[in-house]
Amino acid sequence: MNIRLVCRGMHSSSTRDATGRHSRNRSASVLVMVGIAISLICGCGTYGRIIWYGFSGVEDFRIFPGRTLEASPHHFSFRDETRKGRVAHELNLPGHGQMSLEAILRDNETLAFLVIQDDALVYERYFDGFASDSISLGFSMTKSVLSLLIGCAIDDGLIGSVEDSVTKYLPELREGGFGKVSLLHLLMSTSGLDYAESGNPFGIHVYLYYCETCLERKALRFKLAEPPGTRFLYKSGDNILLATILRRALHGETITAYLQRRVWTPLGMENEGIWSTDGDQEKTWCCLAATARDFAKFGMLYLHGGKWQDERIVSQDWIRRASTADETDGASWQYQFQWWHPFRERSHYMMAGHLGQYVYVNPDTHVVLVRLGRSRGGLSSEQWWSLLSAVSGAVLPQPQSDLGKMIQQRPLD
Repeated sequence: MNIRLVCRGMHSSSTRDATGRHSRNRSASVLVMVGIAISLICGCGTYGRIIWYGFSGVEDFRIFPGRTLEASPHHFSFRDETRKGRVAHELNLPGHGQMSLEAILRDNETLAFLVIQDDALVYERYFDGFASDSISLGFSMTKSVLSLLIGCAIDDGLIGSVEDSVTKYLPELREGGFGKVSLLHLLMSTSGLDYAESGNPFGIHVYLYYCETCLERKALRFKLAEPPGTRFLYKSGDNILLATILRRALHGETITAYLQRRVWTPLGMENEGIWSTDGDQEKTWCCLAATARDFAKFGMLYLHGGKWQDERIVSQDWIRRASTADETDGASWQYQFQWWHPFRERSHYMMAGHLGQYVYVNPDTHVVLVRLGRSRGGLSSEQWWSLLSAVSGAVLPQPQSDLGKMIQQRPLD
């Protein structure tokens, strides 16, 4: 039996195989685990999948069960202004010097990079065989989509309020002390949930990623580590509980079908999407796959205050709470309603996935950026945020020569 053993955080140099996954040179410490791996494969399907597939990848929607989102019958296409030279070719990247934007993207495992201003596509590049109709997992960008659906469900009267107790919808958690945990605590990741967000291949986070029939059962066994509202601690378990609440509130309609009806079709999504599932429940913390253009429309919806072509999709108050900082009740300015705020002093906010997937919104310049990639490459998260901030702040309707001079004089943070 051939075993493809890949354990997170225990590898040296890497190369990419034909499927786009990273294959790793096994270190001695990994080889020690081969015996354990064999026994786990024989005894448990989920651990077998963990060991067989190893590192998560942007094409994992191919290995999981999932539900399809159909392209909207009324496609919305951004105006194409990519030939007008409104995005500079050169950037000053600290630690790297003056580099072309395209080189930075290409050399750091980018698959797609889009710049949209005022509903016009002003920059679009694809790499490594990716194209405008290629779909990629958004990983934790999916959390922001689930948050949007919670807002829609409140607007539709399916959920009462973010102040509601979790136990109103999940009475099974009453004995676990969840009576004081509100939906707001889950949205702000201040629930106090005992959930380790780690790459440990035998921890709960990785287990739930690869499990195919256990999600709700595991969620209803969650425990609290501390009182809610104590502090912000990022964890996917909060999102999983929100999804379990939404699923019950929908009374038989799937989360995918609700997204299709309330958001996907109204936004004029041009291509199919896939939402990976565990049994009957969508993996809402990790596993919505879509094209770069269609991911961009989530950012545009928020930029437009929850309206799309004069149709109200979600309340403006929901957008306001996601896009402005609230630090009360243990919350962090950096994380609001499952959206990230990369800079305290700026109004920017973003969807973010762990391999460098971003939908970045700059309200000051009316710009939305999308970056999809196999990984962050050689750049840290902070360097990507600074790059996105710089690009979003310098998209102007002026000749490329003038814009290039402006960008070259403005280094990244």
